[in-house]
Amino acid sequence: MQGLDVFQVHMPEVDERPGLEDVFSKAKLTAAEDTILPDGTHQRHVVIISPGRLVLVKDSYPPGTLPAENKEVLLDLLPGDRPLKIAVIGFTYLDAMRTDIRKAIPFFDYLLGFAYLGHAVWIFEGHSSVLEMGCRGADIVLVDQRMLPFLDEGWEEIVKQKAGVPEVRSITIA
Repeated sequence: MQGLDVFQVHMPEVDERPGLEDVFSKAKLTAAEDTILPDGTHQRHVVIISPGRLVLVKDSYPPGTLPAENKEVLLDLLPGDRPLKIAVIGFTYLDAMRTDIRKAIPFFDYLLGFAYLGHAVWIFEGHSSVLEMGCRGADIVLVDQRMLPFLDEGWEEIVKQKAGVPEVRSITIA
């Protein structure tokens, strides 16, 4: 990406190699796990699978710190009656995330909030080589609308029919 703004949304080059099923399976398991803190409280995470297939774990908000009004906004967006498995297709270009994760993924705070509420959240770029794999097992797929032009034709059919995801939503945040 020489000469381009690191935040220019695109489908990044990805690492295509054997063993990616294990990478995605472990990422999904990590997203569903709690970390037990020294005081006995539980903290959740958002897991990012980079295009190079690094698994990055970002802690959600510390227990007891999410204001009630923020929690209400999140519950209006996704139900909180049961933990959901949420696959997210977003701009995971590593240089952009390292520079400013909230600029790379403008709705990242919402994802942290969903994890805070107990949902398992994992993010990847949606490349055709791992689209089905990355979405398999999810209850819902959230797609950054900026990534839509870079997804292969028929991507939604793959997500719904092959990966078996019942709901797909596009997210737009300016």
